[in-house]
Amino acid sequence: MNRESQGTSDNSRTPEWRPQTWKPMLAVVSVIVLAALVLDHSPSARAEERSSDSQTFDDVAFMGGIKRTSEADAFRSGQATAVMGGAEIDLRAAIMDRSEAVLEVSSIMGGVKVRVPESWTVVSHVDTIMGGFEDRSRHPARPDHRLILKGAVVMGGLKITN
Repeated sequence: MNRESQGTSDNSRTPEWRPQTWKPMLAVVSVIVLAALVLDHSPSARAEERSSDSQTFDDVAFMGGIKRTSEADAFRSGQATAVMGGAEIDLRAAIMDRSEAVLEVSSIMGGVKVRVPESWTVVSHVDTIMGGFEDRSRHPARPDHRLILKGAVVMGGLKITN
């Protein structure tokens, strides 16, 4: 006797976990764990606010959030990394003593928002993979100061505003 004659259907079966199903999920989880080990920062469930007048900064948000306000008189560079978290960088009170400054941004399944002064021109050298980049900043007529963005956005987002 076959199944059709028994009156049973295959709809009641539980789904099988085949290698085609779990291998991609294992790869994503491995990347997340590897990123956590490389960054060597403990997870934070709340947003942390930081303010400084340093010329540089290096912030990491792993499964949490960071808000940075820079009031540097001679801003030169910074790094912002968001892994399944968010980073908000406010540079509107910062002053560049050179014509260019560099901001390295990495976002893996997270988001980074950067606010820049209206007198700065933003130049992006950011690679996106299944992510998004949006520059909503005003572009001044005379680009005396340029903020160079470098880095990568993987399944996340990067937004620039004034």
